[in-house]
Amino acid sequence: EGAAAAAGAGDEGDTKLMPGGKKVKKSAKVVTITRSTRNKKKMITTVAGLDAFDNVKVGEAAKMFGKKFACGASVSKGATGKEEIDVQGDFSDEIAAMITDKFGIPSDDIKLVDRAK
Repeated sequence: EGAAAAAGAGDEGDTKLMPGGKKVKKSAKVVTITRSTRNKKKMITTVAGLDAFDNVKVGEAAKMFGKKFACGASVSKGATGKEEIDVQGDFSDEIAAMITDKFGIPSDDIKLVDRAK
């Protein structure tokens, strides 16, 4: 019984108890920065998951990326239906550093994915 109670106590941080006794897991807040190829030499950097953080407004972040890197940046709906930022160019490392500096998101919560050919 003690081991079961200890295992249940560890799950409380990741789950939320809904009315009626249903348990819902909270999704981890992770920012995913994906680099992909548009044409043979053109790159697109996609930033997804910023909308999970309360202190980040996605539209303002896209505008800030566009001004900082002198490129086009737009907000679009991703495949999952959530908002993501498309930045024209390969700025994955610079965007990761800027997110940690400007928004205070820890670098452990940022995942870099490379889909370049």
